[in-house]
Amino acid sequence: MRTLSSVVSEISSASPKPLHSGSSIGYTPTAWYQFSVRTIVLVLLPLLSIAGGYGTMVLGGANGTFPHLMGLLDSENALFPGSSDPLLKSYTGITAIDRQLAVLVLFFAPVVDLSDSPLALFCIFGSGQFAAAWTLLVMESLRMGNKSKLVSYIGTVGFILQNISFAVTVPLYLLLHLFTSPVAKPFPGTHANSVLLVPTLDLAILPISITLGYIVPTILMGLQFPDIVSTATHQKLIALWQPFPIWTMIIHLVLRSCSSRISKMLTKEDEGNRPPAPQGASYLSMAKHVYRFVLALCMITHLPALLLAALPASMLPASADHLAALASGRVSDVYIPYFPLLSHKVDSFPTGVLTFLQWDLCIGSTALFLWSLVLYRNATTEKTIIDPNTALPSYVYQQLLSGEAGQRQEIWKTIAWKTAVWTLLAGPMGAVVILLWRKDEIVRQKVKQGI
Repeated sequence: MRTLSSVVSEISSASPKPLHSGSSIGYTPTAWYQFSVRTIVLVLLPLLSIAGGYGTMVLGGANGTFPHLMGLLDSENALFPGSSDPLLKSYTGITAIDRQLAVLVLFFAPVVDLSDSPLALFCIFGSGQFAAAWTLLVMESLRMGNKSKLVSYIGTVGFILQNISFAVTVPLYLLLHLFTSPVAKPFPGTHANSVLLVPTLDLAILPISITLGYIVPTILMGLQFPDIVSTATHQKLIALWQPFPIWTMIIHLVLRSCSSRISKMLTKEDEGNRPPAPQGASYLSMAKHVYRFVLALCMITHLPALLLAALPASMLPASADHLAALASGRVSDVYIPYFPLLSHKVDSFPTGVLTFLQWDLCIGSTALFLWSLVLYRNATTEKTIIDPNTALPSYVYQQLLSGEAGQRQEIWKTIAWKTAVWTLLAGPMGAVVILLWRKDEIVRQKVKQGI
């Protein structure tokens, strides 16, 4: 007979042992207070939209900017700022549209006036940042995974953001994107053709569409009056710039239709003899040109503005009197808005416009950075539940990201220094471009390895 002690020993040896956190099943318990990057961003985006409304609309009403604008607009013999010529109040003959255009023309009048140094430098910088943001948003709307979804109607979104504000609209659009777009979720490389890709024709003509729909109207709006154009023409050119989202999409649709027809005519004879081109390779080849185009827009507008703001006017040659006038401000005046107290009153209308645009760009670009961080994180974190037999382990993507197998802290360090460097070189949208570009490169590795 077995002794009682031997029975107890057998029972204890058969008892289940606690699993170690590093067991082969790959499960690591997560503390209740730890949240994913996606969850944090989903919480922050609506808060940023609220902050954007406060920093632009609410603050603009409290600091005297909007009351001054509406008072000027409603005066009987209103003059265009900086001139003795009348303010145009009729552009299309449609009362509601003309009223909105008159408001926007008045608001942007000091934006293209080089007499206010901080505002002029910020507008040089901001024009490139807004162009980059708009290009990336249009590109995102064209992805296969977003086809027929709400996020694909980017022309409507652009029209709304132009009439409300960039800071209010963009965070809400990005929130919708994270909730509804398959692009915003981790996916294996085998699904890239149905999710990530943008038609190569769209990628080829996108820089042209942005140039004709946004950049050219921006340059025309900046023509000085009365030296180059008359005051009336100047106002009409400012009004022409306002619906740039509509111009961009119309031009893009026309170019795509014409290019598609020409391409079919040229390839009709030998299309049956040609092997189909791999979509993934052609996308990545074309996408890098779009990213380079956007990065160039950021750098050629950011670096000159930053240098002029940082250099003292005395360092510029006497012959460059216009540049010396622009360099008369301080870096903080150009890039940093005042603390948003409702009791604060601006000392001039251009200062109020500058404050509006500073908060607008600051909050909107922050939302875009957080959104790009989620997409970047998705690309570097493969979920093995998709296909446990072919999915690469997470350390491989860490290696693709940082160049060596490292810990999670190394990933965040890499992101931090890349963000800092590219923000210095190309502004905040430059950092967004790099994150999205690197995200596509990592997905490319998945495609190459057939996962």
